[in-house]
Amino acid sequence: MRFRLATKADAAALLAIYKPYVENTAITFEYDLPSLSEFASRIEQIGSKFPYLVALENEKIIGYAYASPYRTRAAYDWVVELSIYLDENERQHGAGTQLYQKLLRLLTLLNYQRAYACITSPNPESIGFHQKFGFQQIGFFQNSGYKFGQWYGIVWLELPLQTKAEVHPPKPISALSSQKLTEILES
Repeated sequence: MRFRLATKADAAALLAIYKPYVENTAITFEYDLPSLSEFASRIEQIGSKFPYLVALENEKIIGYAYASPYRTRAAYDWVVELSIYLDENERQHGAGTQLYQKLLRLLTLLNYQRAYACITSPNPESIGFHQKFGFQQIGFFQNSGYKFGQWYGIVWLELPLQTKAEVHPPKPISALSSQKLTEILES
C-alpha cells in the first residue's frame, strides 16, 4: 500500500468511492452526488491548506482521508474536522488506520490543537475506529439530519493533538518540506 497527497486528477476515483456513501447511506448527509468539477474543486481547495491523503493498492485509489476547517472564524484556526472514506470492497485491510495515522501526524506537525469527527448515529464501527486513536465523545445531537425518510443523530468526537501549553500558528500543508512529507507518507 502506498500513500500520497490527493490532486484534482484524483477526483473521478475519489468520487467513485464517495458515491455509495451518498446514495446508499446516511454516513454523509449529502443527498446528491457532487459533479466531477465540484468534487475536483473541493479537493483543490481543501488540499491547498490541509492534508488530503489517498491510499493506493496496486496503483488504484482505495481510500482517502482529509482535514478541513471546523468553522471559518479566526479563533477556530487551530482545530480541524476529519473525514475518511474507503472503497466498499477494501475495508478491513488497514488502509483506514494508516490514513488516519498519517493524517494525525501531519496535523500535529502543522500545529493544529484538536481534531474533531462528526459521525452519523448510529454508526458503532466508525465510533470504535475513532476511539482506537484516542478520540472521546464530547457531544450528541439528536435528530440532526433527515435522509431516506428518517432522522439521524450525530456524535461529536474530539482528539487533542498537542500536549504542550505553548500555541503556535497553524501552518498549511505546503509548509512541510517534501522530505518530511515523504517520510511520513512512507512510514
